[in-house]
Amino acid sequence: MTDLLLYNGNPSAVPAFRIIAIVEGDIHAEPSRSALAAIYSRFEAAFGESANVTAYNFPGHTGKIRWTNPDLITDGQNFFRRDSTEYGEGIRRYGYAIEEFKEPAVPYFCVEQRSHFHFLEIDLPETAPSIREFADFVTEELLKVRVITGVMGFGFFLPPYKGSLEFILGAAAARFKAAIEISPSMVMDGVRREGSAYRWKSGEKAGIADIGWRTLVGAEFWDRLPPMEDIGSQPDIAVDKSDTVLSITAGSEPIWGDVNKGEAIDAYRAVAAYLSPVQMPAGCMKAFAFGGTGEPAHNDKVEAYLSRFE
Repeated sequence: MTDLLLYNGNPSAVPAFRIIAIVEGDIHAEPSRSALAAIYSRFEAAFGESANVTAYNFPGHTGKIRWTNPDLITDGQNFFRRDSTEYGEGIRRYGYAIEEFKEPAVPYFCVEQRSHFHFLEIDLPETAPSIREFADFVTEELLKVRVITGVMGFGFFLPPYKGSLEFILGAAAARFKAAIEISPSMVMDGVRREGSAYRWKSGEKAGIADIGWRTLVGAEFWDRLPPMEDIGSQPDIAVDKSDTVLSITAGSEPIWGDVNKGEAIDAYRAVAAYLSPVQMPAGCMKAFAFGGTGEPAHNDKVEAYLSRFE
């Protein structure tokens, strides 16, 4: 297993296979409702027994972390049958799959509502069985909805209750070039100008969240990209496309891009180059990612993270 990330000697972020998607509109508006319900059902079938901690935030629940029980499991399933969603509402499931990490972490499922969009995050133990099969199922469902941006692959998951430690993320990219170290909250203000708290500079445009083993690009970005044939013809790269989402996969299986092991990231590098016209502005990442201090060392880390495939 890849080493955990430590802060003051304490395990704080865990290695995981990560899925992040930011999707237009409300959780309970179609087609999102059906797709998310299907993904949650698949997660429960595969990982529900291990994801034995809940934190629900919708009427009847206050976000408190609790052990699962039959009633809570039913409430989680019924969440996707509701007719509307308010800002901040959603569900989280955690597990204790990593023995060295004594707090709830993976397997993790989260869907939460924001003002103009909602986000999905799933984090699985990196050694979980059938990761590719699960990722393919989730992708199939996400191709049906209005994804703005999404990313899948290995990376480090910092549980939301440890959000004050975001500053420990980002540095691992020096060794693990393909690692995803963002969270939805780090990138939400850069994927669209509408409703964003970022102070946009002249000429800056919204961009995608990150690059991973599989990268999902919403239709609103397509007119800024080169012809799709340019990337589809590259070695070890697979392209799938629906009416709303472009999916680009780098290699048959996800990797960490571990420099110490000499793992080749040529396919990732080709995807990053193709998607460079829609990269999120560095200024936005500096404002919100990895603690957002604005100090020179922090800004250097952001620049290094954004350029890790070059």
